[in-house]
Amino acid sequence: MLRSLEYLKKAHQYAETGQHAAVVDCLGERPREELEDSPTMSLLFGTAQARLGRHEEGKRWVELALDRSRERADRAIEARALNVRGAIALVAGRIDEAARYLTEALAAAKRDGDNATVGRCSNNLGIIYNLRGEYAQAIGSYTMAMAAFQQAGLERGVAETHHNLAITYRDRGDLERGLEESDHAVERASSVGDASLSAQTVAGRAEIRALAGDSDLALKEVERALAEHRELGDTVEEAHDLRIKALALAARGEVDQTKELLRDVIGRAREAQRPLLTALASRDLAKLLHESGANQSDVDKIARQTRVLFNQLGARAEIEKLDEMMARKS
Repeated sequence: MLRSLEYLKKAHQYAETGQHAAVVDCLGERPREELEDSPTMSLLFGTAQARLGRHEEGKRWVELALDRSRERADRAIEARALNVRGAIALVAGRIDEAARYLTEALAAAKRDGDNATVGRCSNNLGIIYNLRGEYAQAIGSYTMAMAAFQQAGLERGVAETHHNLAITYRDRGDLERGLEESDHAVERASSVGDASLSAQTVAGRAEIRALAGDSDLALKEVERALAEHRELGDTVEEAHDLRIKALALAARGEVDQTKELLRDVIGRAREAQRPLLTALASRDLAKLLHESGANQSDVDKIARQTRVLFNQLGARAEIEKLDEMMARKS
């Protein structure tokens, strides 16, 4: 029993600092029956697997944690497992399914006064609102997440919320406020000591800088994020970074290199089964080809494919922006 508790404590520490591979390695040393019998271990193991891009394996362990927690009336683990189940569905592009799980998890967490889970659910629901172009609701959800994380004393969650708020302000065109939130995210992530989150927030700030026309600083920051994610072996975040690097290169007029990079990102995103990243990179490629005077049939083909992806994700605002761009055919 003491040995199990030691492993569990160590796994928690790894999880809190974003060391997902270390969580898998740590818990993977325990007997399989022990992992299957413990809702907490199953949840930690499944969450880490999902964070590493192993969605089906992650989903299986999280569902096992959900079943075990319900059998034992462990409402805290049940709410956390529902949140992770929703997050896995969100990453996989099953938005309606994600919203159902997250809404159920949020209600359970509020009922039990679990501020950490309230924060995580609200953060994930904010991402869904943002995808749908419901920016006011997204900001409201993130505001709830921020308060919950602060009450729970989770600085990592606060950093993630600032990062997500920056994305919403960026998407609705308020780059100044987006940059302000990005600055907060980078500062908070740095203080937590989570290298992966720190790199993610720096990359997010680089994207806003690129959109604002500060391509040199954007390139410098995204290269920094790329180096960190490569050192961590995080190939999914590396692909996100490469898309942002492409935006910075496009701002400098380096069209050929940008096209090559975006096509590489699209290939990586498809292989990793990341529909949102696939859609974003495809949108960026369509925009680049459109603005550079490429063959219109090629632009139309990519735009149609991108529209299908955004429609599957329920990203109504992105569809509207794409349609507006295509209406301005040269």
